[in-house]
Amino acid sequence: MLLVVTCCWLLMAGHCAGQKPINLGGSKKRDVYIAGFFPYGNHVPEGHIGRGVMPAVKLAVEHINEHPTILRDYRLHMWWNDTECSAAVGMKAFFDMMHNGPHKVILFGGACTQVTDPIAKASKHWRLTQLSYADTHPMFTTNSFPNFFRVVPSENALNAPRVALLLHFNWTRVGTIYQNEPRYSLVHNRLVADLDESKMELVETQSFATEVTTALEKLKERDVRILLGNFNEAWARRIFCEAYRFGIYGRKYQWVIIGTYTREWWLRPGGGCAPSELSEALHGTPDQYQIEYDSRRGSEYSRFHGYTYDGIWTVALAVKHVARRIRHFHRNQTISDFRYRDVLWEKLFLDALKNTSFDGVTGPVRFYDNERKAYILLKQFQNGREVNVGEYDSISGVLDLTRGEAQLWNGRTPPKDRTVRIIEHSTVDITLYAVLASAASVGIVLASIFLAINIRYRNQRYIKMSSPHLNNLIIVGCMLTYSSVIFLGLDSQLSSVTAFPYICTARAWLLMAGFSLAFGSMFSKTWRVHSIFTDVKLNKKVIKDYQLFMVVGILLTIDLSIMTTWQVADPFYREIKQMEPYHHPSSDDIIIIPENEYCQSNQMNIYLGCIYAYKGLLMMFGAFLAWETRHVSIPALNDSKYVGMSVYNVVIMCVTGAAISFVLTDKQDAMFIMLAVFIIFCSTATLCLVFIPKVIELRRNPQGVINKRTRATLRPMLKIRRDSTVSELDERLKEAKLANKKFRKQLLQKDSELQGFLRRMGEEVASETQETVDTLPVPKQEEVAKKEGPSITTETTDISMSMCSLNSSTVSQPEGDYVNVDQVAK
Repeated sequence: MLLVVTCCWLLMAGHCAGQKPINLGGSKKRDVYIAGFFPYGNHVPEGHIGRGVMPAVKLAVEHINEHPTILRDYRLHMWWNDTECSAAVGMKAFFDMMHNGPHKVILFGGACTQVTDPIAKASKHWRLTQLSYADTHPMFTTNSFPNFFRVVPSENALNAPRVALLLHFNWTRVGTIYQNEPRYSLVHNRLVADLDESKMELVETQSFATEVTTALEKLKERDVRILLGNFNEAWARRIFCEAYRFGIYGRKYQWVIIGTYTREWWLRPGGGCAPSELSEALHGTPDQYQIEYDSRRGSEYSRFHGYTYDGIWTVALAVKHVARRIRHFHRNQTISDFRYRDVLWEKLFLDALKNTSFDGVTGPVRFYDNERKAYILLKQFQNGREVNVGEYDSISGVLDLTRGEAQLWNGRTPPKDRTVRIIEHSTVDITLYAVLASAASVGIVLASIFLAINIRYRNQRYIKMSSPHLNNLIIVGCMLTYSSVIFLGLDSQLSSVTAFPYICTARAWLLMAGFSLAFGSMFSKTWRVHSIFTDVKLNKKVIKDYQLFMVVGILLTIDLSIMTTWQVADPFYREIKQMEPYHHPSSDDIIIIPENEYCQSNQMNIYLGCIYAYKGLLMMFGAFLAWETRHVSIPALNDSKYVGMSVYNVVIMCVTGAAISFVLTDKQDAMFIMLAVFIIFCSTATLCLVFIPKVIELRRNPQGVINKRTRATLRPMLKIRRDSTVSELDERLKEAKLANKKFRKQLLQKDSELQGFLRRMGEEVASETQETVDTLPVPKQEEVAKKEGPSITTETTDISMSMCSLNSSTVSQPEGDYVNVDQVAK
């Protein structure tokens, strides 16, 4: 939408035909001459102004001269020249008038600033007063041009109705765009002062000289809805074509400009777009300017015709006032005695114009500091035409929107002056938080139950052989990770902005400590199994529990060092990030801006990189150890298999969770759900894998009786260890099998030969021989097995003796001290 501010008039007099004014002399009245300056030629773009106001000039002169009382003793004449809107031509016309023909009492004109300005400056030397009918340039002030008056309001005077219109519709947030020329920059500067005085928010100000695209882009970027413009007619067409392309029109936008343009200016070429597009951009635009004067103008038109008519009447009333006042100074003088460069005549005409007051066709005609205050007509562009929608009284400062047709808006109501931005603080859904926090709480209760069982039955043989103190650390670590879930869902809405940095700190410490306790304990137990069962030299190796505690302690020390340095040198703070806005479902004028809060520190990436690197290496090594010992099954280390499975679980969950957390950083609900589920699942799986078998064993064997026939085994590792040592052992095993078969065959042959010799001998000799054989000592099978080493009967290598049936020296070892399986009871 567009608002164009201009002055209007109410035509009250008759009409004039389009013709040049003529000298209407009379023998009984004295002649009074006015010097007129009009752009008139067809070759001049502004020539339509002169041609359009000439009928009004003639009509006014006729009405004045026919009036019985206005100029009873005088007859008014207009002596005019075509200035061609050129300073040179205008000044030549001025000097010709000053030196040729009768004296002209007042200068009337001009319409073009480049003509008006030099004439106004030169006229002071002739001590002449000047009255303009069409020049609205704000440079002509009473301080700079004391002899200059104008019956048409200055463009500065059109700022007041614009401000009044803004206040009426409660538009307090506006932007401006103006042509970078003195004529428009002066008006703009005054407008800015008026806006500031009215407590308006001026969001953006843009000027242009050669192109408007950049200015319009910036106005749109700043979401300026109400736009105040100051530019000429040619630029107006280009601006609204660009506004059409940028979409700066329609229901959301309101343009307010000064309407100093020609009739149906939007239909003229030169805008860069089709008239239909320009009309669409202007639809719903209020336009303020004077009503068309009557049909006697013919095909010519000028919006200044009313001001011209009132201007001629102003001159006539000034002549009447001076004619009466001159007699107080010189009784015998009349207007016919007027002379140039006379201070008295100058003063009399200045006083006469300043005291002028009458109701003209454009409303009350009065001068305030040589400026005219008039009625300002508001018109709106509706359906391809301009209609009157209101009027502003510059004298009283009253805006009346009832004098005209109803305003037309593209929407149901006038546009808003801004997009209402609602900041929506993104939080974790309270239902999700309640569910997952409850699940974490249940996990803490479950861990507490396992902890109680582990402590209660710590001396039970099955529990004791699994290092219950390390199991306690696993439980405590899982309880800390469960607790971190509760802190992950807390935000400043559930707590406070002040407490949020402390919540961030609690999250980090709980996760770090919980991970190191739980995973560190499992890592150390897996390392012990690996160290014992992957010793190729089969040497005796004892790894006690305190050594495993030292491993966990080292991990905790590293965590403590990193976190303490982080919190002391670079503590957490609350960071706000606004996400992609979206429109309110019920209104396009309302935008919802989601706002996320994050735990942040200045060097956060560095500390996170250190933590990820060291934890990642630890998990990779732990996964490697678990893989290496995946075939180990030994009662003395009865939970080694489940601990290895827990290591896999932790590694997979941590790697997946870290990757997802980077992807879902800005999705509060999704990230909380994924992280919470991973933490709860990982912790619960660890607890269940490590402690459910123990609970089942306690239920099955409350006394902890150990089955002595249970053997510690190490399943084949052909697919695991393909090194030279294994290959050598395999070759030796094959050779041993071949030798065994060979010796058995030889033994059978010798036995057959022996039986033959015995049959040939007599029964006596046989009897004696049998007695001799019976007296020979025969070693038992078990003793032979001991001497020959392990018997190889299947693909499974049986360890000679179970760890649980070792000699008394092995059984009496304290809890947690384990030896290599090659130890043989002596």
